[in-house]
Amino acid sequence: MSGELTSTHGTVVWDGLGTLRIRYDGTPGGFHPLAAAVRARLGERVLPVEALRSVEVTGTGLRLVLRDGADPLRSVTRLIDVYDFPDVDRDLAEDIARDVAQVLVRRDVPETAATAWLVAPPAAPDQFEGHDATLVVANGRLTFTYHRFAGRKKKAHGDLWPVPLGEIVDVEWMPEQGRFGRGFLRIATAETPDVRPKPRHDPAAMVSRRHTDVDALFFAARLLTRIRP
Repeated sequence: MSGELTSTHGTVVWDGLGTLRIRYDGTPGGFHPLAAAVRARLGERVLPVEALRSVEVTGTGLRLVLRDGADPLRSVTRLIDVYDFPDVDRDLAEDIARDVAQVLVRRDVPETAATAWLVAPPAAPDQFEGHDATLVVANGRLTFTYHRFAGRKKKAHGDLWPVPLGEIVDVEWMPEQGRFGRGFLRIATAETPDVRPKPRHDPAAMVSRRHTDVDALFFAARLLTRIRP
C-alpha cells in the first residue's frame, strides 16, 4: 500500500514499493527553533527503505529509525532529529509502518550499520567561513585558513593548513551552547589525541560565527561524504 502522512513537521509519502519521500514544513520556530530551521532548510529528503532499521508508531507520532551510517546528517549529529513526525493519523501511520516492515523483511535489509551512504547529504558549498577560520574543500584536501584573531596554537600550523581528505577519520559538529557558547566544527585524524583542547585552541577545529549552526551542520555532513564515499 502507498500513503501520504501529514504531520506538523511535514509530509511523509510512502510509495508502497521501497521509497519514502519527506517534504518538510518550511516554517521555522516552535519549541525547538534549531531543529525547525534545519527542517526548513532541508526541504525534501528521499529515503530508500534500505536506509531504515524500522518505523515506529508512538502515541500520535511516527518515527523513522535509520541504520547507522546510512545518513551523513544523522552521522554528524544526533542532537537534531529530523525523522520524528508528531501529530499524525495513527491508523495510517500504523498501516505505513506495517507495510514498510514487510518490505524490509522481503528485501532482507539488515539492522547493522550501512556500508555506504544511502541518503544524500544536504546541499552545502565547498567553503565555509567561521569565527576564527575558513574551511575550503578542494583538490582532495580540507584547508584551514586561520583568521588574524585565531589562537596561537592554530596559527602555529601556518597561514594555510591543508589536510588530505583521506587522512580525516571523523567530523564533529556542535551548535551554540547558551548565550555565550559558540558552536564549532572539527575533524579527527589518526594522529588526533584522545584528550583534545577546547575548540578555540584546537587547530583541527573551526569556531562558528553566531547564527550559522545550520550552515556548519550541512557543511559537516557533506564533508563526511567526501571522506567516506
